[in-house]
Amino acid sequence: MEKIEKSHFNDLFALVSNPKVQRYFPTTLNRNEAREFYEKIQNRYETDGYCFWAVVRQDDNQFIGICGILKQEVDGQIETEIGYRILDEFWGKGYATEAAEGCIKYAKEKLKKISVISLILSVNAPSIKVAEKNGLKFEKESMFHGLPHNVYRLFLKQ
Repeated sequence: MEKIEKSHFNDLFALVSNPKVQRYFPTTLNRNEAREFYEKIQNRYETDGYCFWAVVRQDDNQFIGICGILKQEVDGQIETEIGYRILDEFWGKGYATEAAEGCIKYAKEKLKKISVISLILSVNAPSIKVAEKNGLKFEKESMFHGLPHNVYRLFLKQ
């Protein structure tokens, strides 16, 4: 994984404008909205020190999606979320699980976080599978950005 740079913008746009990838998000993003999303990522790097990273396959440098650590407010608490989106042509190959595992390790070892969460719509079975493969367990349902999300949590032993 690597920091998302301007050189990744077209790949990022292809990701967030893809109806299959965005199926569990409110909408696909047009080019201007994708640019705003890119800018939010850059701002999060500055304010939080982390955000989404580009998931790039090592053997051929192919961009396959994004995965990262996001500071989120859930039920009045600041949480550390592991989030991921992978291009549909790469689904089912373990990339999301592997990338999320790397983010969990980073959250534990570098950021010294006590726990991480994933916010997942109850109908998003593929993302639930990724979270569960990485040891996250269902904790509760919570409203997030106006929609009911399941909160999956993993406590990190220090």
